[in-house]
Amino acid sequence: MKSQITLANKRTLQKTNINFIGKEDGFLTMEILLAFSIFTLFAISTFTLESSISHLRIWSLKELDSIANADYADSSLSDYRESWGRNNCDIYLRFDNNSQSPVYFPEGIDIGGGNVSTDIEARNGIVYLTADATISAYADLFIINAIDTAHPTLVSSLNTGPGVSAIEIAGPYIFLAQSSSVNQLQIIDIHNRSSPQLISQLKLPLPTPTTTAPFATSIFYSKGFIYLGTVKWNGAEFTIIDVSNIYNPTVLGTFETNTKINDIYVNENTAFLASSDTQQIRILDVTDKSNLVLINSFSPSGSQTAEGKVLDYWHGGLGFGRSTGGFNIMANHEVFVFATSSDFSDIPSYISKDIAGGIYGMTMRNDNVFLLTHSTDHEFQIWDSTLSARISDISLGIQGKRMSCDLSNFYFATGDSRGFMLLKL
Repeated sequence: MKSQITLANKRTLQKTNINFIGKEDGFLTMEILLAFSIFTLFAISTFTLESSISHLRIWSLKELDSIANADYADSSLSDYRESWGRNNCDIYLRFDNNSQSPVYFPEGIDIGGGNVSTDIEARNGIVYLTADATISAYADLFIINAIDTAHPTLVSSLNTGPGVSAIEIAGPYIFLAQSSSVNQLQIIDIHNRSSPQLISQLKLPLPTPTTTAPFATSIFYSKGFIYLGTVKWNGAEFTIIDVSNIYNPTVLGTFETNTKINDIYVNENTAFLASSDTQQIRILDVTDKSNLVLINSFSPSGSQTAEGKVLDYWHGGLGFGRSTGGFNIMANHEVFVFATSSDFSDIPSYISKDIAGGIYGMTMRNDNVFLLTHSTDHEFQIWDSTLSARISDISLGIQGKRMSCDLSNFYFATGDSRGFMLLKL
């Protein structure tokens, strides 16, 4: 009996061991399958990633090659709403007088006798030039291919009607400040630069039916809005226009300065206005586009005779240039660089310099300040960022109207029928 029980127990134990071993084998098999699955997924992912990187590399090279060889008129254009106005200057631009030899191309391009250039912008070697002619039949907008800096060629031109005083570029659109009492803003489609098309225009609202509308004098684009300045008139000289629908620009808000606005720069919700009166910089809060609020103003010594001319903004710091007021007084400085500030309710500290002839173009970078002046034989000047040392100056032979920076090239609106000149750093 005992042997039978023992035998039975032995069989039960063997059965139990067999069952136990079977379960262990099952777990091991599952672990092997799981590990194999993970390895397979890893291998597939690695292969897919390498393949994607390879395809991306090939695509990138093809894109770069197509961009390098593409016709400028067919190159892709950015989303205009997220584009910015003013310049396309290299953010790392700096000048070393010991290693760089600027090349000046003064030839320009003939825009017709009696036609004088007024403003200029450049993007990747394509120049957009505006003019104001004595003859209404003349073109006043010119698109020029200056990729070959020594041999610029005219791509197209357009007669917008009355003449143009200022220009902004955003993606595939040009925004023009008109020298006209008929319309103050025009929008041009340049998807095809060889055939620019006028698509919309706007006349500022008049305070009374008998009021004559003003000439527009300055313009700035930022994130779907146009900021427009005019000469002094009976209405508001500063206007914000919604251009999110480019076919139907709409006035949102206005602010009266009672003086001509020569330049505008907008950073986020702060607008800086360069003006012709003693308040040569006005600083506005434009958060509420229908309710513009004056934050502060700046009236340096000599503001009774000089005019605020140009503005620039770099890494939180504001740059400002003005005219001399007819004759140079050394104590009345013409160029100002303000310390970095996020709040202009108090005017930040600044450095300034006397520049004979006044300032008509300004570009700031980390190490340098680049200036277009009317100082004879020293029209283009390069200063260190503290305005303590003039690093270089170049005679342009012109009293330039405006300056634009594109990568490391500077373009100047000449104010005559030559149109523009180019300086390659």
